[in-house]
Amino acid sequence: MIISKTPFRVSLFGGSTDYESYYSQHGSFLIGFTINRYCYLCVRKTPKIFNYKTKVGYSAIEIVNNNKDIKHDGVRGVLQFLKIKYGVEISYLADLPSKAGIGSSSSFIVGLLNALHTLNNRTRTKKELAEEAIYVERKLLNESGGIQDQIWASYGGLNSIYIDRDGSFEVKPLCVSELFIEDFLDRSVMIYTGHDRNSFKIAQSYNQKASQKYKHDIAKIAREARNKFEDKDIDGIGTLLDKSWQCKKNISTLISNTELDEMYKSLKKDGVIGAKLLGAGGAGFMFGILKDNVDKSSFKKKYRNNYVDFQLDQKGSIVIHE
Repeated sequence: MIISKTPFRVSLFGGSTDYESYYSQHGSFLIGFTINRYCYLCVRKTPKIFNYKTKVGYSAIEIVNNNKDIKHDGVRGVLQFLKIKYGVEISYLADLPSKAGIGSSSSFIVGLLNALHTLNNRTRTKKELAEEAIYVERKLLNESGGIQDQIWASYGGLNSIYIDRDGSFEVKPLCVSELFIEDFLDRSVMIYTGHDRNSFKIAQSYNQKASQKYKHDIAKIAREARNKFEDKDIDGIGTLLDKSWQCKKNISTLISNTELDEMYKSLKKDGVIGAKLLGAGGAGFMFGILKDNVDKSSFKKKYRNNYVDFQLDQKGSIVIHE
């Protein structure tokens, strides 16, 4: 039995420029990190004594005798990509809700690939895992979206991602100290809006020609943010986060709504310099940077059950049992 553990991510800057329609013309630069909140994939070959071939457990349970009949797109796509025709049992657990803007679908794909490769005594580099996950989601399944989530899930850490016009990418750690990371995380907050959404419909709306100007602005802000990290300017990072979110909201009317706008205003009143909704938009988690003088314990108390404590994950997707 193999168990993989794959982190969820916080995309800070450059989101929406990792879509092929943009990076194929202009390239892309992104900043983000993974947190110590994970999805777990448990896999094994189905014992021959059972009267079914494959069993998949997530929010539903599927039992099939032909892997092509699996309804879960991610599972079916990975099995098809790996040319697995034998029976498997797959179980999924997660620390945070799905469809909430934390890259959960890509973490799922990366984690499942990692587990199944290990089951078959194969090893993959972090780059290979990310590339395979991108292929499964964007080419094989033809799902709308970008290519950063698969990279974050595979690599982990606080990094920048450079995407070339041909889709090749390079991951580089940000030039920051452990002390800065500690200060940055201490002033970071993550709040659940209480709702989830289907990101694919929102992602499809990103490719409108009128949104190009805002994507250019987002790309420019991402490069400015790199300088703020190098200057250890957490206030400046928060200000750019706010600026980037205002740009992103203009890409599509599906990204924000009245309820989210009101929540954003409340967060700023409570001491957040700047924040953004994670992922494609619509619902999910909101990430923000607090002013230096804000009492974080009081902030956490106000948001109670919707507040998520987290630290940095440095490892990316790993196998924790085999």
